[in-house]
Amino acid sequence: MIKYKIFICLSIALLLFSYVHADRQEYRVLDVDMSGPITPATEELLSSAIEQAEAENFIALLIRLDTPGGLAESMRNMVKDMLGAQVPIIVWVDPPGARATSAGVFLVAASDHAVMSPQTTIGSATPVALTGEDVDAMTAKIMNEMLSLVRTVAREKGRNAEWYEKAITEAANIDSIEALEKRVIDHVAVSRADLFNQIGRLGLMYHDEEVFFSYDQIQIVQFEPGLRYRILSWILHPQIAYLLFLAGMAGLFFELSNPGAIFPGTVGAFCLVLGLYSLAVLPTNVTGILLLILGFIFIILEINFPTFGLLTLAAITSFFFGSLFLFDPEHPYFQVPAMTIIPTILILTIILLALAYLISKSQMAPKVHDTIADRHAARVISWSGTQGQIKMRGEIWRAKSEEPLTLYPGQEVTVDRIEGLTAHIKPN
Repeated sequence: MIKYKIFICLSIALLLFSYVHADRQEYRVLDVDMSGPITPATEELLSSAIEQAEAENFIALLIRLDTPGGLAESMRNMVKDMLGAQVPIIVWVDPPGARATSAGVFLVAASDHAVMSPQTTIGSATPVALTGEDVDAMTAKIMNEMLSLVRTVAREKGRNAEWYEKAITEAANIDSIEALEKRVIDHVAVSRADLFNQIGRLGLMYHDEEVFFSYDQIQIVQFEPGLRYRILSWILHPQIAYLLFLAGMAGLFFELSNPGAIFPGTVGAFCLVLGLYSLAVLPTNVTGILLLILGFIFIILEINFPTFGLLTLAAITSFFFGSLFLFDPEHPYFQVPAMTIIPTILILTIILLALAYLISKSQMAPKVHDTIADRHAARVISWSGTQGQIKMRGEIWRAKSEEPLTLYPGQEVTVDRIEGLTAHIKPN
């Protein structure tokens, strides 16, 4: 009889253990940190995170958001990805002191679960044009498009669409407690444990099934951004874009002033292409770009028409104000700090002054005939009409002829005379 009772107790205990074990199923959540302005790099980050969460069967994607806003086109694409995701998306404005303003408001509105930490804010979503004009100077079409988008997603998620509209039309801004009271968000959480306990008690829709859980059943997996995101985030940083553009212009300037160097021109062209891409994406000011280009034009004029530093001074002034005006002041998060501008301009000033001095010195020196090079043999590098480049004694020279010639790379010619930095040739 005693053995029978022991058997019954063990069976019951085993059943209870199996039930508890089954009920304590673990769920994985992919955690991605999204801080800083909304750009194509952030768009790539979200797209990759959603793709991984869907492919590896995560129960949810947790986005820890802290953004001052960003580019409208990137925001639209991100909202589209969030609405089409096959995995629940939790947007958590965190840590304390973080904000979800401008484009960040739309991301919160489009989330399946909107959460904020205490002492965080949301709002101020009035759109600003890339030219720096506010919404009054934009077309009603863009304004209505923004309102329609935020109204649709807010209603779809069961949130206060009226307040989200005010965030656009009136730049409304509230803290986490008021946001919860006005149904702008779903939860206020002080920690991950608090967040997942709140969501787990109410249930999370996953593959058309409602899942209940507690925090100790959640396994957090940190998302590791890919190489594409790292490159984009680096290129689209305002300071990097600024330096790439200046480096590209400087490289081309050195190549034009010393043809045949190859390396400065190659690196300069590469940097210039990357810099122009970044400036095309970021909210730049056309005036700033034109002032920077004007600065390099002044330097080229200084080399060809020496003014004893006047054009160089004009170039430095142009560089300085171009740097200040390069990015739209209406987007304070896309700015180059003065601590980057000042050292860059000082270094560029020293280099350009030294170069202008050396070139002007060589141009003002009396023209002499290089008797050693007279009648010296040389080989053509490139040629068009009456001018081109030759290689003589291991050096690349500018060359001219008295009349148009048809010369091919590698063809041997004779240097008739040298005037300044130009060799005058004739065919053999």
